[in-house]
Amino acid sequence: MQKSIRIQRGAALLLASSLLALGACQAPALQHPAWSQIGEGTASIGASTGWAFYSADMNAAGQTGVLTGQTGTDNVTLTPRYGGALKGQYFISDNIALGGIVELRSFDPDPAMPLSAELVADPFETVHWIATSRYFFEPMGEENRWKPFVGVDYSYIDEVDFGAVKVNYPAPFPAENINIKAGSYTTVALVGGASYLWNDTASIDFGGFYEWTDKAGQVTLTFPNLGGATADVSVEPEGLILFIGMTFYF
Repeated sequence: MQKSIRIQRGAALLLASSLLALGACQAPALQHPAWSQIGEGTASIGASTGWAFYSADMNAAGQTGVLTGQTGTDNVTLTPRYGGALKGQYFISDNIALGGIVELRSFDPDPAMPLSAELVADPFETVHWIATSRYFFEPMGEENRWKPFVGVDYSYIDEVDFGAVKVNYPAPFPAENINIKAGSYTTVALVGGASYLWNDTASIDFGGFYEWTDKAGQVTLTFPNLGGATADVSVEPEGLILFIGMTFYF
């Protein structure tokens, strides 16, 4: 419950501070009609940050030893700590842009129990390599500065190192720490938002995307205190991420 409250407060703070900052600043006068200098042949670079409502489904299947034949699932809340992205794109037409993003995310996971043991992990980071596509609608709003967009992202995430994870077994087995490094996975996201043209060559961007797993991350865990029993575990993250950023066009 406390983490849910922190997530709601974080999202509200991000939205409120963004709108207040935009409202408190007077955008410079445009030297050209809004967005007229940005279209086919334009390139851009930018950066963004945001907040996540995120979780992961864990599916486990015992393979050897005392875990043979056991199966289980758990949904683990991933509370965001920080994150940021660098992006670049190129307009192949006045309305369509293709590009890439490299993104760093840090999460604090709740304890997980896909089988009979509880897994307690420290905060961890993921690096996302993302191919992006965007469709920009016609300008709208005051001075035509707003430009809504939609898009699709495809992401590759390399190995995720959780470090030493504490495993709390049911009695009479003693707890232990095991090192967990999950395999790579891929995700797909649907994106929506709007860009506000701050001056002739820069915009402030607001939006969000819902992301789900395309290919799950896989790992085989070995538990020494269970006599070396093993279990195969798959992890499928999913959730909503809100973002604010700035883009420079040239």
